[in-house]
Amino acid sequence: MAPSLCGSFLTSKRSLVAFTWTITTILNFLAFVAALVMMVQIHTHYIRLEHYYEQQYEEYQRQYANNNNNEGEGQEGQAQGQEDGSLDRKIQEYIALTQLYSPSMTFVAVYSVILGFALNLYGSTAIVGFTSLRGDYIGPCFSSPSPAVSRMKTGIFGGAVVVFANILLVCAVVLGEVTVEDGKDDHDRDDREPYEVERIATVLAITCMFLSGLYMMFAILLYLYHGKEADDDEAIMEHHHHHDVKPLRSITNDSRREKFITMEET
Repeated sequence: MAPSLCGSFLTSKRSLVAFTWTITTILNFLAFVAALVMMVQIHTHYIRLEHYYEQQYEEYQRQYANNNNNEGEGQEGQAQGQEDGSLDRKIQEYIALTQLYSPSMTFVAVYSVILGFALNLYGSTAIVGFTSLRGDYIGPCFSSPSPAVSRMKTGIFGGAVVVFANILLVCAVVLGEVTVEDGKDDHDRDDREPYEVERIATVLAITCMFLSGLYMMFAILLYLYHGKEADDDEAIMEHHHHHDVKPLRSITNDSRREKFITMEET
């Protein structure tokens, strides 16, 4: 039996890679769930703000109508009308905080989720396997019996993990720079809440950055251990194949001068 890496829990390098991949899959799922929960909370918060500002807008509209009816066309009425118009623009700006959205950002989020779960499913069922709740290593269901094919599929899978990690890194950098240009300077923007789309972009950027580092660390571990384990398995299979093959022996029949190839008995 191969020596254990961690007591009776991790008995080989392959089980170590599978355990790490299981942790990566779980953290990937939890990260997307946490991001979804935070985005729902942000959206709910801005919906409440939208209702509040709409109520304020309707109230100021009624006040503006009453002021016009009571004060007529005098200077006081004009001043009050200018003040109401300023409040109207301000309320409209606050409403825009909640109504602005980005379809491209939604596509990036959905596409990243689909790629992540597809990669996790393929890695668990065809390449790495996974670890059960009791700590037992469960091999992939659709693994290849040929070591050469298995090594090739592992290399392709490792390359896909690296590419996905770099895609997440690029998405994190781009989403982290998402801002809405509304003509306001930093001083004016400090007096109010940021746009909803900006806060959601920040959540997605943090999620993508975390997952990028997670997948990159697993890719390094896969390169260091899983490939070496596959080479060891191939060497063992060649060793057994070498001992199982029976050598050939050439015997010459002196009477007929013909050669016969027979199997030497062991």
